[in-house]
Amino acid sequence: MSRYEHLLSNYAAILGLEPVQLLLAAQEIVVNGITVSLMPEGDEDIGDIVFCTNLGVPACSESLHVLMLQANALWAGTGGCTLGLQHGTGSVLLAGRTPLPLCHAKGFADMIGAFVDIALRWKSLIEGTTAIELSAPSSPGAAAEPAFA
Repeated sequence: MSRYEHLLSNYAAILGLEPVQLLLAAQEIVVNGITVSLMPEGDEDIGDIVFCTNLGVPACSESLHVLMLQANALWAGTGGCTLGLQHGTGSVLLAGRTPLPLCHAKGFADMIGAFVDIALRWKSLIEGTTAIELSAPSSPGAAAEPAFA
């Protein structure tokens, strides 16, 4: 059994998924209505696990595209994941990755849970159930002009 298969088996055990072979074959899981596709990339020693979800095709909205680009900047609004548009379909994809050698089942379960939380927030924006606000973030007491110590 590969390291990836071993991780998925332990992940399935934590979640109580039966039969484990179904997860190993499908390499997909549905959490809170979000289908998360899983795939290994690279090899056992230096490879990654890539996880992604399709959030749907948004209504043509310049403000949504601007918000997605802003969120991708240093992964500030994506929890370390990346948002993008799928070529040919226009669907919004959310994807992340983690090093396979550093993964353990409990940490992976927590990571997928956080990924799904982020996906649900973005899905509500893409579906139009949450309004898009493009306001610059501000912090209390921020200087109006740059100041150097």
